[in-house]
Amino acid sequence: MTSPFPRAASGVSPLVPILGKVSDLMGAGDHEGAMRQLLAVADLVRKEAVACNTLAFLLLQVDRPKEAAGWFEASLLLKPGEFRTIMGLGMAHENSGAHGSAFKAFESAISVKPGDADAWYRRGLALSELGREQESLESLDKALSLDPNHALAAAKRSHLLEAMGDLAAAIEAALATCRSLPGQVTAWSRLGDLLQQFRSIPQAISAYDMGLRLEPQDFHCLYNKAVALKEGKQKEQALACAQDALRLRPNDRDVLMLCGNLELSLGNRQAATFCFTAVANQGAARSYPARQQPAKFRAVMLFSPFGGNTPYEDLIKDGAFDTEVFIILLGYRYDAEMIDARADVVVNLVSEMDLGEGEAIVSEVMALTDRLKKPVVNDPHRIVGTDRETMAQRLAGIEGLVMPRTLRTDRAGLQQLVEAGGIDAFPVIIRHAGTHGGDMMELVDNSRALLQFADEAGEHMLYLTRYVDYSSADGHFRKYRFLFVGDEILPYHLAIGDGWKVHHASTRMGEVEWMREEEAAFLNAPASVFGPKAMAALNAIRREVGLDYFGIDCGLDAEGRVVVFEVNASMLIHLHNEGFEYKTPHVNRIQKAFERMLESRAGKRT
Repeated sequence: MTSPFPRAASGVSPLVPILGKVSDLMGAGDHEGAMRQLLAVADLVRKEAVACNTLAFLLLQVDRPKEAAGWFEASLLLKPGEFRTIMGLGMAHENSGAHGSAFKAFESAISVKPGDADAWYRRGLALSELGREQESLESLDKALSLDPNHALAAAKRSHLLEAMGDLAAAIEAALATCRSLPGQVTAWSRLGDLLQQFRSIPQAISAYDMGLRLEPQDFHCLYNKAVALKEGKQKEQALACAQDALRLRPNDRDVLMLCGNLELSLGNRQAATFCFTAVANQGAARSYPARQQPAKFRAVMLFSPFGGNTPYEDLIKDGAFDTEVFIILLGYRYDAEMIDARADVVVNLVSEMDLGEGEAIVSEVMALTDRLKKPVVNDPHRIVGTDRETMAQRLAGIEGLVMPRTLRTDRAGLQQLVEAGGIDAFPVIIRHAGTHGGDMMELVDNSRALLQFADEAGEHMLYLTRYVDYSSADGHFRKYRFLFVGDEILPYHLAIGDGWKVHHASTRMGEVEWMREEEAAFLNAPASVFGPKAMAALNAIRREVGLDYFGIDCGLDAEGRVVVFEVNASMLIHLHNEGFEYKTPHVNRIQKAFERMLESRAGKRT
């Protein structure tokens, strides 16, 4: 057999003994040492394609992809059209972030070997990085048609479908991977994650269980199964699962936060405080990097697990700014200088005076923000006047607005009020203070029912609100939500219901086309629905409340006046709009307005 190496005078290539040493070092796992052997005789290596390839793949393994690309190119000069070398060049470009060059290399590899599934898979990866999602999907489909068991192609296809917004197809792709590779834990874990996003909680739990049968100590399956159990209201089981995950990673912030929240919901305040303190001692509880680096600015958000907060995750999703979330605990000593150093703007998320230890937590935030030098969005001093009773008093005199009188009381106070004849008209709305979403809230039309509700509430503080009929001429009830962002008033949704207690998720809007069409029309032109006087009333509310970011739930009465149900900074916005996709651009508009407001408050970075 003819040797591929140049012959020395003795007839033996000088690279032969060197490659022998390289082979031994590689066999021992010493890739750095093997690489140094070849680099020491680079001039000789450059003359032989096999040696160039060996060095190039070693450089790839030690994460030096740009140098690897040079050696793959040197090999191709000696031996053009070599499939394995072209694939190596593509991977080197891929690892160095040169996705356009990677795409060209994989295209070339496919021209040499069109039936290679891995080449089509890597072409799909490159196209995905270049933002050419549909072409990427087609390339991945080709890879799977050539090799139905190509796990990486199936997984990437699922991730790509998710990124393209087709969650149902992403689930189907993940399920196909589980069928073809039933022994792969990551496949079941991925399926569980997608099902959880799809709100198929029992199915998600089953997927995680399949993964845990294969690997009982898999942290990802344990943690996300605990999240799914919590979502499914199985708190005790969720806590047990989360504690199993915590034993594997005792300092993991996410699992500590999950354990703390579950302990708190089960009434175990001391255990919850222990978990939250462990997180606070690590600094930021959560970090959300900007979608692109460098970030435009940095935001620190202050969040309390013992109070009500502004929902923030979808609000900041894919933002242009870095975000760190610090948790606020009673009596915890915070380093104000450290927070100032990590932020261009600070956002107070603590927004609910009536939930948990609201007043004490707001005071704790005040004590911290008063020591900060950076600008504060939603100053806690302005949160103080946003409880339902105070807000009813503050907004009562605004023209074009109906703000029902609201009283905060306890069971004994309500008993005294009834006995004194202080309720002059029924029906009235009674609810637990600090609740939202229609929970623990009823419309009652007599004193007996009122006192029965109070007895069942036990020690909970209560709100008593005069009922205002806000039904429309067609007999339906319409509840509108606006978000106030800086000087902007932006529509978020319209919920149309058959009864007085209206919440978007519990209406028939998913089944009734004209309701969705009416909501879309409102979102596109809210002023045409509300008219000048009602819009002026909303603007007066904006000025009176004075927060940087807050929301309102309201209706319109027969005279076109704004009937206010709730005004505070605890309003939810989210991006889970399956079946209501027309809402998403309006959520994005709120996100962008919030980002602009933060950036204007942050000013120039120092």
